[in-house]
Order: sequence, then structure tokens, then C-alpha cells
Amino acid sequence: MTQDLMSMYLKWYELSVHALNAYRVEGEISRELIEGLVLSGMGGSGIVGDVIYSLLYDKVDIPIITIKDYSLPKWVKKRWFVIAISYSGNTLETIHAMTESLRRGAKLAVITSDGKLLEYAKIYKIPFIKVDEGYVPRAAFPLLLIATLKILEELNIYKASKFYESLGVLNDNKIMNVADEISNFVGNSIPIFITNSKYYPLGLRCKDEFNENAKLISKVEVIPEWGHNDIVGWESRYGNVKAIVLNDGSEILNYVWKHLRDYGHEVKNIEINISDDYLTNIIYWSKVFGISSIKLALSKGINPKETKSISKYKEFLKHSKLARINFREKM
Repeated sequence: MTQDLMSMYLKWYELSVHALNAYRVEGEISRELIEGLVLSGMGGSGIVGDVIYSLLYDKVDIPIITIKDYSLPKWVKKRWFVIAISYSGNTLETIHAMTESLRRGAKLAVITSDGKLLEYAKIYKIPFIKVDEGYVPRAAFPLLLIATLKILEELNIYKASKFYESLGVLNDNKIMNVADEISNFVGNSIPIFITNSKYYPLGLRCKDEFNENAKLISKVEVIPEWGHNDIVGWESRYGNVKAIVLNDGSEILNYVWKHLRDYGHEVKNIEINISDDYLTNIIYWSKVFGISSIKLALSKGINPKETKSISKYKEFLKHSKLARINFREKM
């Protein structure tokens, strides 16, 4: 991984074109009727599941769930389809969820660049898409997203080719200026992202980018639930907290923006609907906020690529009981 993080984000257009043209499912995906869809993944890989959940929320007649844990709900059984997504291929939680899927006889596909997931996919003849190596998971977002869309296309759920419509925004010449505006606004504050359920994946993505790249505490809140609890906390001011409203033009989000402003908070209202297409808005603003968080890190002399605490956590997991479960025994 010799590329710097900024160059990875700046290549998203080229990466997307490559993935759309080159990625193919290795192995045969069963087209039998499925009762539900599970998207399993963590961190920069897991965000793909959140996006797909929101994308398909009002478009399919089967339940869709995202799993960011070691186990599956009891009701995920044979007629369910599980997509296990791990860029590294060694994410312990995703490996556990995959093995549990196999044990229950669920249908399965894998998306990874290497590691144990790819090894097991080949051993157990699980259909897979191998994405390009050499990136950090959060910067490989377009690769993982398009690979997932390719699998959904095999399942006759969504046409991956629709993503071609989103590509143009990745070359928008205003991205760097917008990213600068956001990083200047955030500064040394704790940014709280507020959005609706539809764009929760974008809010989560923004939060995660400032966590990992800029090394900041950051949170995301979602309406309408925000209006039943968190709204009260904003009646007072505590420390250097700023709000960023990811606004798709809804009446409620317009109210949130004005409400926070009336209470004297520093609020940035961002109109996120640059397109009528959901994925176009997601991919555009994901790039903007990724670059913004990198710019903020660099302005403070912070290495945006390094994530020491995540490495320490993963090292802990290697020596935990969870890591000592034998894959073949669990099968």
C-alpha cells in the first residue's frame, strides 16, 4: 500500500470504470427464489451494506438486513442469501458470519481482495468477486460497492450498469473547493452529522471518515428519532460541537437546521441532492467528505492513512477466544 490516501480517493472515477468493466463473479450464483438478503461486513467494507439496504428499502419484496457482528439472527436459514464483504478478507466478524451461513445452508457470495475469505471461497466453491488489492478499505468504497451491485445483478435484484449514470460526478471540478469549505468549518470541533434514515449511510460514512482520517470524535444522528430525544441535548451548548445537516430538502431537515441555528449553534446545512439518483448523491458526497477529512488531517500534520487504534484492536482479537474457533469445526 504505497499510494498516499488522497491519491486513492482522487482515482475513484478510474476505479469505478475499471470495476464496472472488469469485475465478474467467479463461480455460479444460484437464481433460486430467496426469502431474504443479508449483507455482512465491518467498517469500510460494512458501509456498503448500509448503502444497499437504503437503496433497496422501497424497491424489493424481500427483507434486507445488515450484519456487523459475529453471528446471524436465528431466522436466517437455507433460503436466505448472504453477501460477505471484507476488503482484507481477514475480518474476524465477517468470517464468523460467513461460516455460520454455510453451516445453516444459506446461499452465499464473497467480496474480498484476498485473505481467509478468498481462501475459503475457493475451498468451498463459494461464488466470489476479487476486487483490486493495494487500497485501504475506506478508499476502496467504489470497488466494494460495484462488486456488490454485480452480485445483486446476478440475483436479478438491481442492474449494476445503472451505476454508469453516477460516474460523471466523480470528476466534478468543484469537489476540492467544497471539501475545503467543510474542513475549514469542522476545524478542531466535534462534528455531529444529522440526516434522515434514507441518507443514514452517508451520515455514517462522513462520521467514519472524520474518525479514521482526521482522528476526531464524530457522531451521526438520524431523524425522525433525533426529534424524540437528542433534540433536547441541543438546548444547551457543551464544548466545541458543530452540526452538519445532510439535507435532501425534506421539511423535517429544514426544520432541524433552523432549530439548531435558533439555539445559537454553529450549523452547516449541506444540500446533498445534486441528482435525483440515490447512488450518485452517495458516491459524490462520500468522495467530498473523504477528501475533506484528509485535508483536515494534513493541515494538522496528522497521517490520515494510519489507524493505530484499529490495528491494536485487531491484534487483541487475534489472541481472543473468537480467533481460536476452528473454521472446519464450525462447519
